[in-house]
This record gives sequence, structure tokens and C-alpha cells, in this order.
Amino acid sequence: KHQLSDWRQRPLPNEMRTYAVSDTKYLLDIYDRLKVEITNHKVATMEDVLKMSQTVSLFRYDKEPFKPMGYKTIMNPKRSKGKKSKMVLTPRQERVLKALYDWRDATARECDESLQYVAANSQLVRISTTCPTSVTALQSLMNPMPPLVLRYSQTILDMIKTASSSNTNTNTPTSTTT
Repeated sequence: KHQLSDWRQRPLPNEMRTYAVSDTKYLLDIYDRLKVEITNHKVATMEDVLKMSQTVSLFRYDKEPFKPMGYKTIMNPKRSKGKKSKMVLTPRQERVLKALYDWRDATARECDESLQYVAANSQLVRISTTCPTSVTALQSLMNPMPPLVLRYSQTILDMIKTASSSNTNTNTPTSTTT
């Protein structure tokens, strides 16, 4: 139940503390069983396993590079059973989606969070297609409201206003349904 909960919150609610205790009470037993299995293994020794573990722990995680046109993949999601459908957005909505996509990436990197933690793709689309003009309207679009979207609500509204007012394209849809 709490596997995907936000464990950074403090203080932890009692229910999460109970979950953590129950989740870890089996670790010593698992450790003992693994130790016996490794000791009885005919090919790998405990030293081999520890060296492999050390090698794995040295792998460095590099974040995926930013893709400026990546917002277009949100507009053209792959549907199940191989069907592709393209979202129809007005140029204004597409500019808003691009601004939100850029903001999400910058915010995720700055806060060291995942893109989906900042805001899911579906939430970016929902915001860009409705273009809310108030914090209340923005909050009504998402339940639950992602913490960073809530924190940066005014920034998001300012981006929507800026992207909406820049008129670099005509008002015709940019994608069609296939």
C-alpha cells in the first residue's frame, strides 16, 4: 500500500511507520537465507558476489538529455494494439504544452525529481488544452495536485499567459487524427 508513498515527508504518519517496520522485519531472515545460498553455491563464492555487487554500485546514473521537441511525443502517444492517434491542438495550446514541457524538465532537474513526479504527461496535456487563468482553475484540473505544480502555480499561469499571447503561428490545428 505504501510502496509508492512519498517517504520524504516528516514526520511520517503512524500508518507508514508501521508499514516500514513490517516491511523490514523479514530482512534479517532474507540475509541469512541468501548467505547460506551463496555459501553453498558451487560456482560463485561470497567474495565473488561482493565484488559483483561493488561493481554494480559503481555504475553512475546519468539523466536522460533534454529533448527540446520531446513535447511532440506527448501529442502523439502510442495507443494499445498498435493504433496511433494524434492529438489535435491549436497553435496556442501547442505553445503552452511546449512551455509546460520545458518547465517540467527544468524543474525536475533543479529539484532532482522524476518528470512524472513533477507532472504526468496527461496533466501537461490537461493544462495546455484548458489554459487555466487562476490558481483555483489550475487546481480543479488535477486531483491529486502534484506538489511542485502547486508550489509553482503562479509560474505556470504566467507561462500559459505568455505562451497564449505570443502569436507566432496561425490559429489552425497543427496535428490531425489518423
